[in-house]
Amino acid sequence: MKKISDKCLNLVKKYEGCRLTAYRDEVGVWTIGYGITNSDKSITGKSIHKGMKISKDTAEKWLRESLTKKYLPLVLKYDKQYNWNQNEIDALVSFCYNIGSIKQLTANGTRSRATIAAKMMQYNKAGGRVYRGLTRRRTEEKDLFLTPAKNSKKSNGTIAKEVIAGKWGSGETRKKKLKAAGYDYNAVQKVVNKLCKK
Repeated sequence: MKKISDKCLNLVKKYEGCRLTAYRDEVGVWTIGYGITNSDKSITGKSIHKGMKISKDTAEKWLRESLTKKYLPLVLKYDKQYNWNQNEIDALVSFCYNIGSIKQLTANGTRSRATIAAKMMQYNKAGGRVYRGLTRRRTEEKDLFLTPAKNSKKSNGTIAKEVIAGKWGSGETRKKKLKAAGYDYNAVQKVVNKLCKK
């Protein structure tokens, strides 16, 4: 099961900051900890309101749970199309935590990685105004998204076994998915043919 790494946690912490007393954000939403709002009530079990205070440990716990339980699944929803590597997951979960979704960013899983990276930069506004902090955050998320993850690519043999198990679909769909994930379709297909002859 794919997870977030410390890169994601640290990126979110850097841009959200941590405030242990509830405050209203730029658009008037009650917020606490690392950007936790009432939309995270399923995680916190509480309503965020004026005068509310929490501990640093609670802020850390809520952030990790929110990223893992609420936002990671929104990114992994498109994992079949893209087979995200660790850096892509970390960048997109950070983006998703701030924006709320990656549905529009990926055009519901139909955009190329290059287009996704370019479109990230358009999400630097709050209440219609461009914010320097959001521009810096989007730049950092984009850079992380475009950084190849070490050992993130599986061998053609591993992918071929996944193909045989039906994980990559068939025909043109398989071809598109493998290409989108950065694999050589013909090379994988050769291994598939060899394994099927055994």
